[in-house]
Amino acid sequence: MSFVKYGYILGAAALGFAFTYLLTHRSGIGVSPDSIAYISAARNMVHTGHLVDYTLHPLVDWPAGYPLLLAAILKITHADPMAVLPWLNPLLFAVLIGLCGYIAIRLGYPSRWFPPVLLLCIALSPALVEVYIMLWSEALFIPGTVVFFILLQRYMKTRALGSLLPAAGCAALCCVIRYSGVTLVATGGFLILIDRYPTWRKKVGHLMGFGAISLSLLFVNLVRNEVVSGTLTGARQKGMTPLWKNIYYYGNTFTGWFLYGTTHYHLCLLLGMFLIIFLVLLFGRGIPKLLQVYPPYIRICLSFALLYSLFMVVSATLSRYETINSRLLSPLYIPLVFTLAYPLEALWYRRTWRVAAVGCALLVLSSQAFADRQWYADVKEGGIGGYTEDTWDDSPLVAYLKGKPFQEGYTLYSNSPEAVYFFGRLHCQLLPQQAFPGPIRQFYSEPRAYLIWFEDGDNDAILTLDQVLTHKHMVLVRRFDDGVVYETAN
Repeated sequence: MSFVKYGYILGAAALGFAFTYLLTHRSGIGVSPDSIAYISAARNMVHTGHLVDYTLHPLVDWPAGYPLLLAAILKITHADPMAVLPWLNPLLFAVLIGLCGYIAIRLGYPSRWFPPVLLLCIALSPALVEVYIMLWSEALFIPGTVVFFILLQRYMKTRALGSLLPAAGCAALCCVIRYSGVTLVATGGFLILIDRYPTWRKKVGHLMGFGAISLSLLFVNLVRNEVVSGTLTGARQKGMTPLWKNIYYYGNTFTGWFLYGTTHYHLCLLLGMFLIIFLVLLFGRGIPKLLQVYPPYIRICLSFALLYSLFMVVSATLSRYETINSRLLSPLYIPLVFTLAYPLEALWYRRTWRVAAVGCALLVLSSQAFADRQWYADVKEGGIGGYTEDTWDDSPLVAYLKGKPFQEGYTLYSNSPEAVYFFGRLHCQLLPQQAFPGPIRQFYSEPRAYLIWFEDGDNDAILTLDQVLTHKHMVLVRRFDDGVVYETAN
């Protein structure tokens, strides 16, 4: 590869690195509740040898892969991941852009400006920028998916078992970084199933080998979860968001990525439905003559984009977790960009349609530049949203927690236990969820407990403060502008 001819790859990677490093340089890496689960598990793994989170319960809601990586960073460098990630995440983003450049120059687009524009879209993507300024496992999962695309493409060209094993191993690693990594297994398995092989025996053998290897680490992780917690992926409530609402959230996310953002319900709902239907139509058109219709990378990206979209919308409907948002859908961004840019190739050969192709590119880039400008303004004003935001520095409750004023032998409970750990390095339990009577009874019978209540905590799945004070005799310890502390009455 000529560094002069393809210097735009290095330029896009440098742009992505510089912008994300600039955003994290001010107040450090962004931290959310999930981030604190990861970082507490990593610290506990190094210091105690047990993969437990800030509640001192086994980490099962999330796979073990990312916390173990953070633990390795802490063990090897003796530097806390919070200090390392502000430069490691931008570096990962630059590597990701480089991997995408590797794919883009091999897709054979009709114009030289296609690959640079695609990389510029990726470097400026608000979906990816948000991931790489936060302490989230997607920062590792997304490059893993792109590496999987590259390895699977090599296998699809050779049909050699030696090329399949690295792809299966990559999928296995992704499955223990995010549970949604099973969509990579589904993508590889489906493409092997519908591809042409000299014999069915070879196809079945490769399919079974791919499935066994790619699911191996996830199987070990789930068995460990069952042994230590009695659940495969933690206690999950049934979904409360209907399918149409999740399709709305799905469409709303893409307006923020490509169309300046809007919350108009019917517009976002129609966009979400249109995108899913469009992916299905592209996918359906390719199945009968898959080898002849799409290049290998497009087949892989299209298959993953459709399967991941369906997985997220259906799982959010069946199980209750975080509302579908840009973070959860961020692994879709790169395969969608490659997939949706592919039809523009047909327009490029017709001069009258080139204006439409250029217009689409300008619309996306301007939308992303607008979103990134807003990101920079918000971070410059108050820091990255989450627990490293500037407002926490003025919190009287946080200042109180840093003094560790609690008696030994008492159990700490909170509506935001991750905040108690992050600011006070105190192990704390989440108030019981309304859907589980057993833990509620146990909490009400707890004789020695503190309740730390944050006024801005927003979790309607757990007990409310009024419910606790009605059913459990507690006395006020301290009241602050942003929260309150109670303890059980003796």
